[in-house]
Amino acid sequence: RGHRVVIGDANPRLIGTLRNLQKKPDDVVRILAALATDYADAADPREDFYARRAHLNRLDPEALEASALFLFMLRAGFNGTYREGANGDCSTAWGDPLNSKQYSIKGAAPRPWRKDLVRAEELRAIGALLQRADLRLGDFEATSADIRRDEALFCDPPYVDRSAFVGYSRGGFNLQDRLRLAAWLRDLDKRGVRWTLTDVATPESMAAHGLWAVDVVTVRRRIAGNGTREPACEVIVRNWQSAKDGTP
Repeated sequence: RGHRVVIGDANPRLIGTLRNLQKKPDDVVRILAALATDYADAADPREDFYARRAHLNRLDPEALEASALFLFMLRAGFNGTYREGANGDCSTAWGDPLNSKQYSIKGAAPRPWRKDLVRAEELRAIGALLQRADLRLGDFEATSADIRRDEALFCDPPYVDRSAFVGYSRGGFNLQDRLRLAAWLRDLDKRGVRWTLTDVATPESMAAHGLWAVDVVTVRRRIAGNGTREPACEVIVRNWQSAKDGTP
């Protein structure tokens, strides 16, 4: 409270969705609920999912329907992941959110209980929080260019790791982008900006951010590019010291 909040991302569908949740959360919920109902009644959910994905790729990322479909892809897609191809089209795979061996596309067996693909109150709560946010579409340098001394920055860039899923948006995020981000963070440090970054623990990430305090942690990812969700090593990098370090 009392501080400005800026959220930036390079994916136009994500920023478009956040903007619509900020301005018209009830409309997003209404459209998503209709999509979920139609999907539940579809004779072939897999075919229905891919038809909706194709429709999403034809829409303006700022459109309300595009936002509802973006959320639908996250909820009905494989393992909660969202991905795009080189041309920027959504390429998320169908995930069978019914998660039941008893489910039958042909309707031979009763359809089991389904998870909530809308989560309306959660979306409305997010919309309420976003009322304070300045939402920006663009590269990290552009979206944080006006950050001031004594303000705080949190960065969660896509992993630069061939074994990890990183296809969140067109163009990706490669090692050169990682080095450019490290240089940007060094500049912000000189300007008196306090920042924290999370990344996958690889030799490349450790080398890029080795000037700073680095904590290696083990995490269990709830969303992953494969179905195993095995624990993984990540790093928390920061240019500030905590009371635990000895200097507040």
